Amino acid sequence: MLQETSSIDTDVRGKYNQYNNLKTTLQTLTRKQTGNLSTKSLVSVVPPQLVIQDSDYLETHLVAVPNSSSKEFTRSYETLSSMVVPRSATFVSQDDEFSLYAVTTFKKHSQEFVHKCRERKWVPRDFKYKEGGKKEEEEEADRVAAEERKLWGETLRLCRTGWSEAVQAWVHVIVLRVFVETVLRYGLPLGFVCGMLTVCYFSLLAMINAAVLILCYLQTTRKQEKKARSGLDTAFSYLAGNAFGRDKKGRVIKDESSMGADMQAAGQMGDGGDYSAYVCYDLEVE
Repeated sequence: MLQETSSIDTDVRGKYNQYNNLKTTLQTLTRKQTGNLSTKSLVSVVPPQLVIQDSDYLETHLVAVPNSSSKEFTRSYETLSSMVVPRSATFVSQDDEFSLYAVTTFKKHSQEFVHKCRERKWVPRDFKYKEGGKKEEEEEADRVAAEERKLWGETLRLCRTGWSEAVQAWVHVIVLRVFVETVLRYGLPLGFVCGMLTVCYFSLLAMINAAVLILCYLQTTRKQEKKARSGLDTAFSYLAGNAFGRDKKGRVIKDESSMGADMQAAGQMGDGGDYSAYVCYDLEVE
């Protein structure tokens, strides 16, 4: 039973992790298309003619500069490092936060130029032009989005199936515990009734019958659980012997002095360590 429940849990967690990984990938692709110029994909922003390709000596750098620093950049980029091509800075694009510039340097001093840009909080962007790159990115985003929707449906169906099977296994275990404890407490021959009590917003006392055993099914709040247990204690206090008494108004009260270590050792305490005249286990469903 426990092995079956563990297997269900493993399957559901595995599928859910797959969905989360795919969702993260989709979010990354979305940010590439919708972020600012310091993070988004530049495939649809940079014209291919601005990028020097297949040169043995020269290299084009794309730098995202905060709009507030644009004048400083255009004034000082030529002296950031050695061998920066004079007047090579070309404005490419601008958004609410950044302006994008293309600058040409000699490859020998490219790393120095990039390092100096980062020191001034300017963002060098890695970019290599690829024919058809924009269409490829869009197709990739569409493919991942379709897979994400499909995997979410599979995950949801598996969760529903797994939940149903897990609850069935859980209830089966609880019923076995109820039976064993009832036999240990009340002995043989068997003479008890096993029931399920749903805690809802209607009168609880009206549901109580002559059952010796009650299995509480909690569907709402702890306040209602307390009210349900109080009603059950009142109805079945006669089964508790000296453990229960009554106050001056006739209300059932528990005699703590009579609930010693013997009762606890005999397994007559509930899940919360609170003695009751009946065997009771809680099944909580949110």
